[in-house]
Amino acid sequence: MAAGSDAPAALPPARLARLKRSRRSASHLPVALRTKALAQLLHHHSPEPGSTTTTTAPGLPSPAPAPPAGDPNGDRVELALWEAEAAPEPAPEAGPGCEELTLDHLLEIVAQLEYHTHPEDGVEICPLFLLGCCFSGACCPQHHTLLPYHWQLWQTASLPPGWLSVGPEAHETLERLYSDPERTLVRASYRGVAFDIDLVAMQVRNSPSFTRVRRLGTSPAPGAPFGTSHVYYWRALGGWQPYSQPFTQSIEAALRRGQEEALCSTAKHSYQLNLRAGYQRNLATGTVRPLRARPAFRAPALLLPELRTLSGSLYLGPPPAPGPPLAQPYPETWVPLTPEQDWHQAPVAVEERGYRLIYGLFHKSLPESRYRLERVWRVQNPFLWDKYKRKQSHMSRQMSPEQRLRNERHLFHGTSAGAVPAICKHNLDPRLSGKHAALYGQGSYFARRASYSHRYAPPAEAGLRHVFLCKVLVGRSALGQPALRRPPALDPGDPASDLYDSCVDSLSDPQIYVVFDNDQCYPYFLLQYRELEEVVTVD
Repeated sequence: MAAGSDAPAALPPARLARLKRSRRSASHLPVALRTKALAQLLHHHSPEPGSTTTTTAPGLPSPAPAPPAGDPNGDRVELALWEAEAAPEPAPEAGPGCEELTLDHLLEIVAQLEYHTHPEDGVEICPLFLLGCCFSGACCPQHHTLLPYHWQLWQTASLPPGWLSVGPEAHETLERLYSDPERTLVRASYRGVAFDIDLVAMQVRNSPSFTRVRRLGTSPAPGAPFGTSHVYYWRALGGWQPYSQPFTQSIEAALRRGQEEALCSTAKHSYQLNLRAGYQRNLATGTVRPLRARPAFRAPALLLPELRTLSGSLYLGPPPAPGPPLAQPYPETWVPLTPEQDWHQAPVAVEERGYRLIYGLFHKSLPESRYRLERVWRVQNPFLWDKYKRKQSHMSRQMSPEQRLRNERHLFHGTSAGAVPAICKHNLDPRLSGKHAALYGQGSYFARRASYSHRYAPPAEAGLRHVFLCKVLVGRSALGQPALRRPPALDPGDPASDLYDSCVDSLSDPQIYVVFDNDQCYPYFLLQYRELEEVVTVD
């Protein structure tokens, strides 16, 4: 089948074999694929000849439900970020007897750090190795890899031919791209020679050196350490949509039983899902639509707390600058400044809990399959921090405990690379509003979702984009209007009335907040990110 065709493609090639093997044996010995039909679910298959298609909405299981109305950066997120900044994570304590390592212990540690892969198909990545407790070394019948996923190319130019692992950074990039159900073709480069990777047929096109590609993964069995989790999609008019949780559970149950079909129903319709051929059929109308499965992407940054293979790897980056934390009232994660420093950007280490929280917030709306968060910086400006905290204290005097809890939000603000130093030093300036748009007032704009702020974050020469995650005192909000230069009065009939604290685009479900005083916001974190590269370098 030609690359990029619109025929259905579904489940990973060794999906069923892995599920069966994980149920039968705890030793995870490599075995051949048992049911070829189910393994083909990740490959293209056209609907059966004569099948009926339609352009009307299928009435199929709905995508994953949208979050409830209200701020997704809600109270739990605010509290978690506050806790992460107020009390940095302590360094892990040494285990008992670590000073008395014997030679045998050292040899065991060295053995578990040995990376290897096997040429046979149907072999899984060793979960014990990922946990740092597989002492079989080169004798382990499973793969020993850095991550729970690993990509290889079948190299025909070598003698003998064999599987060649891609470069360290290419594993993550290919996995990101593969997690996108819309993605069928990837442009890659090896030693300066470009070629195409077909993510559906798992073939390499237009290459003198490679013919095939494969993805090594962990067991998909429920509860398996670092187990591979799949997202199942159906083809709607607007693109691939994820199945609802009940449908996903039915698909997984059918695969575990080795079945080629699954029957699923909604309140109005019943469907036959052919897991072998990769399509679903509406039993009442005969409508046929493709289905597809892709593994859910797991970023190395989020795997760090459990993944022992990442210790000292390239994902950790440079260690944070040493030094005692600043005294209160500043966050304990801040590092001391010299008398000459008005402000400072300190890198947020990937190991920090705060980094993982920011990563999750950022990628709620900007998919990992298209964007890569490169660095997070903690902005330290004592003068701006003091102004912000005084404003917060003043506003809190007139608020109930619940209102005080909801007063502060962490919201995004996109900007250009050239504006970053001025914002870090002087804060956002509401007087400069209107450069892009001022639909809800002449103030500083903040968004709940990074995808909105992304529109106002143009790429710099190196392709980096810049978005701030700001602390914002939203207080009591009114509906915004373009001409507003300050929030409207709480009581329009009283000239001395108190004012609202901010303006929003919607009172029922606000997505955008506007504040008119720069002491109501603080540029808390600076996020640098970029779009994934068009050509993946695999060497």
